[in-house]
Amino acid sequence: MSKQFSRRNLLRIGALAAAAPAAMTLAPATPAFGSGGTHGGRGGAASKHPRPGWEAANWRVKPFALNQVALRDGIFRQKRDRMLNYARNYPGTGGVLDGPDRMLHLFRVNAGLSAPGTWPGGWDTPNHLLRGHFTGHYLTMLSQCWADTGEEVFLDKLDYLVEELGKCQRALDARPVGRVPGRSGKAVRLSDPHPNQYVLLPAGILADVADVTIAAWVNLVAAQNNAKIFSFGTGANVHLSLTARVSATNPGPRFAITNSGTSAEQRITGDSVPVPIGQWAHVAVTLSAADGTGRLYVDGVEAGTAAITLTPASLGATGNNWIGRGQSNNDPLLNTSVDDFRIYRRALSGTEVRALAAEQASAPAGSPADLVAWYRFDTDGETARDHSGNRRDATIIGTSYRGFLAAFPEGQFSRLEPPTLQPNSGPNAVWAVWYTCHKIMRGLLNAYHLTGNEEALDIAFRMGDWAHQRLSRYSQDELDRMWNIYSAGEAGSMNEVMAELSALAHGSKKRAQYLATAKAFTFTTLFDASLAERDELNGRHANQYMAPNIGYLRIFERTGDRDFHVAAKHFWSMVVPHRTFSNGGAGRSEHFGPRGVITAGFTSSSDPRHAETCCAYNMLRLTRNLFFHDPDPAYMDFYEKALHNQILSSRRDVDSVTSTEVTYHQNMWPGRSRRIGNTVEYSRYGGNGSCCNGTGLESHTKYQETIYFHSADESTLYVNLFIASTLTWRDRGFVITQETRYPTEGSSRLRVEQGGGRLTVRLRVPSWATQGYTVRVNGRRQRLEAKPGSYVTLDRRWNRGDTIDIDMPMSFRVEKALDDKSVQSIMYGPTLMVVRDATPSYREFSFYRDVKLNGDLASSIQSTDVPMHFTTHGYTLAPYYISDPVPGEFNAYHPYVKRIEPEVVFGTVGSGVPNDGVRDENGETFLDRVWAEAPFASHWHFFHRVRQVSAEWVTAARHTEGQRQAILDAATRARRDLDG
Repeated sequence: MSKQFSRRNLLRIGALAAAAPAAMTLAPATPAFGSGGTHGGRGGAASKHPRPGWEAANWRVKPFALNQVALRDGIFRQKRDRMLNYARNYPGTGGVLDGPDRMLHLFRVNAGLSAPGTWPGGWDTPNHLLRGHFTGHYLTMLSQCWADTGEEVFLDKLDYLVEELGKCQRALDARPVGRVPGRSGKAVRLSDPHPNQYVLLPAGILADVADVTIAAWVNLVAAQNNAKIFSFGTGANVHLSLTARVSATNPGPRFAITNSGTSAEQRITGDSVPVPIGQWAHVAVTLSAADGTGRLYVDGVEAGTAAITLTPASLGATGNNWIGRGQSNNDPLLNTSVDDFRIYRRALSGTEVRALAAEQASAPAGSPADLVAWYRFDTDGETARDHSGNRRDATIIGTSYRGFLAAFPEGQFSRLEPPTLQPNSGPNAVWAVWYTCHKIMRGLLNAYHLTGNEEALDIAFRMGDWAHQRLSRYSQDELDRMWNIYSAGEAGSMNEVMAELSALAHGSKKRAQYLATAKAFTFTTLFDASLAERDELNGRHANQYMAPNIGYLRIFERTGDRDFHVAAKHFWSMVVPHRTFSNGGAGRSEHFGPRGVITAGFTSSSDPRHAETCCAYNMLRLTRNLFFHDPDPAYMDFYEKALHNQILSSRRDVDSVTSTEVTYHQNMWPGRSRRIGNTVEYSRYGGNGSCCNGTGLESHTKYQETIYFHSADESTLYVNLFIASTLTWRDRGFVITQETRYPTEGSSRLRVEQGGGRLTVRLRVPSWATQGYTVRVNGRRQRLEAKPGSYVTLDRRWNRGDTIDIDMPMSFRVEKALDDKSVQSIMYGPTLMVVRDATPSYREFSFYRDVKLNGDLASSIQSTDVPMHFTTHGYTLAPYYISDPVPGEFNAYHPYVKRIEPEVVFGTVGSGVPNDGVRDENGETFLDRVWAEAPFASHWHFFHRVRQVSAEWVTAARHTEGQRQAILDAATRARRDLDG
């Protein structure tokens, strides 16, 4: 059961906060569970086994729980400890619950509850359209911190936050979402914060109407410019409408009608009689074709008159007929209550309009036969019944269901849904409402999975019911229209959490509903393209279409439908390597570019924002989940690259309890830093509250989750990453430590500290390990075929004290951009080495003249007294993961350099044959092709490769026979240079 906060608990926490020092210091976390013990009995997590989070029955490989893998000293632990310190102490005010209270502030405001204090900032601020998502990430961070360390402070914060979110959800259930008191009886309340947004009248309702009167009672909440009381039309060029307030300088209402654009509008303006704010007012418009006159009334007083020759019939059969909405997305939805809305097929006299304004709202004026439609809004629901007897019922757009939980009004979801389909711009903008919902639900499910908080699961179930009710009413075509809207249609991995709920639910009906809702988040355009291996990602918002693939795997896990697995695999292969930078990131200005194009815009004045951190977060989640189904070492090669470079580097190397210090973007331009112009990427959008700040809370508190996996039958241990750590495998009785200085050194030692028995150990051979990979067990070298980009297997009985020593010598190599092979990154083992320099153009390097038979660039690179820092060509090479450790300073760097190799040379021996100027169909030079086969066992093997490539070059008419002979002669004479 969920721990509920009593007054005693709050007093205890308050006393702890009062005793806390004013300045919090960084305290390293220590594993709390010894040899595989479980957490204490809080949060419902005390059980025989640790909780690893979500697991699927059809996984071939499974993870360990966070508390089963403890980080040891090294760069990962240093970065993790900084985020743990943030998690303990944010926002640095000394109160244990001050952080959760900030995360709750906007939820409480939205639910109408008391909301002391303030909000996180950044995007989590009042009126920001994405507010609330950061709270979901914060839930996940606290869950992971407690699962890792067992520190009570994290569970105190988490349980309090969950309980208070439950109160917000219940308060939202109790809000008035139907009708409100009207002038007489009930009225409909339109626009946020109320769920109802506007009223849709039947198509063609005025198609045969010449003379007309449209009258209504309105109670305006605010003075909105250009908001329409009603509008009938087919768009900006054909419409009739009544604007409640023209502008601040012209606060009166305005009626307009046109069938040929805004410039041809015929207008009646009520400059001197504005519609009052905060009280009921009667408004009416009459058009008389007989005398070509239109009149505008406010509270029975004629506010304006003008010659009007157009009639409603002049507009044809209009389809966009609305109360409270205009024809343009630039017109704000009207924030008002509306009562007694009438349409007459004749122009009422001034006396009749005054009678309408004076009498009870339910009393008819003139003959009921004159009415086209009459809406009174006395009945709750989505239908506004036509009281004229003409059966022209209207639809109230904007629905509400129990279980809603967000920090913004529920109407935001209605604006995204059909028929509104609002974009992420303009006064009625919608921004990724389902994305925000996913972050909250993911955080709640993580609280349940990792700590056993049952109330978190209950809240998530109720949100799942709400999501099902919202989406089950729409066809797949309508859903696709939503998911295709840039940014506004971004839904995160909502399909993931809904599929997980379907596994956790009791009863077949609930399970089916949740699973159907998971599938509703499928964007069939890109899903079908991925399934067919058609690459249609160019120009797409990267995160918007990365995250759903995680959910596709969940649906596959729940249903066995292999299409969902195949689509996710194919999507991954369209990103890796075809859109992946050398730091493991992807995307430019958050968008995918053309397949295979990496360097576009690197040296131009265009937008330099590359490699959004959220993209790496989502790709790592997808990669990890794909590996569970198919333990392909290629997944781990990418995982190591992105984790070790982009994610590790995204956390600034300074302490902070007020800011996440996580980058939003990471520049790939030459000579840039983690600052773009005056914007520091660590604090873009406030340092708290942006999407990347949120994913950073998660990424830097779960580094250990992929170091080790085990086979589903627990017969095999996978060692995926070389990170100093201790594995406590309770079910098998093993405690295994990994001692390593990786990536400073290419070696690692595994030691069996406790336990024993038969176990298969699969050790990853990184794809970069081309200079050898040897394994010794208890000092004895093993006969293994260690192919780069694979796993080697040790199968034996293990005893306490046994050791496995892995040696994989680090080497310098280059990684070439796919679209320009002369643009290259310098890699040292798994680490991207950047050139420290602020010049905004490529630095030009030559290496082949110094390369030996092993193919390592080390002969051109010199070590320094600083670990992992080198020099070459007069520049400093430093690890990309070092992230501006000096406050106020931002290290400029070059992730890519320009490779200049003008002549085919071997050591100091030149051939006189051009190299860079002649390339093959893949953009490779002659020397590229030769050295691609390095290392060479001997000069003979090297010469054989030169002869082979030179023959191909002659056949392809890239070289003449004479040039070939010059190359062979040079290769022969260079033996001493190459042997080194």
